[in-house]
Amino acid sequence: MIFDGLSDSLDTKELESYFRNFFEIYENKPKTMPALKELYELAYRQWDTYEPVSSCIAEKAEKYLMSAIQINSYDIMDIILSIIENLSLKNTFGYIVSKKDDIHNPSVKMLVEEAENDYSNTISDPFDCITD
Repeated sequence: MIFDGLSDSLDTKELESYFRNFFEIYENKPKTMPALKELYELAYRQWDTYEPVSSCIAEKAEKYLMSAIQINSYDIMDIILSIIENLSLKNTFGYIVSKKDDIHNPSVKMLVEEAENDYSNTISDPFDCITD
């Protein structure tokens, strides 16, 4: 993995560079679990900055994740929902929630319902409760 050895604390400018690098490498390749794990590593570090990701990176991440969704795969949906939460990707989150009735895997349905309960009210601004 390329991004798993990064420092736990990076500033947003450094992270933006890493995100751009990720999309240069993976954007036009198959959306595999190893690639999603790489994106998760970056998203996790972004969360630790307590700052939103840039709109450009958010758009690229949403496009990437939308093409990676496998609505009945627990492993894929688990990591996608984690990335969504860390990057505050409300469009992809809304899409997944809107597809709840199409989910046939009970474990995935429960995962999506838990995510909806946990952060549907904060997905647009997850840091709001931290600064209050």
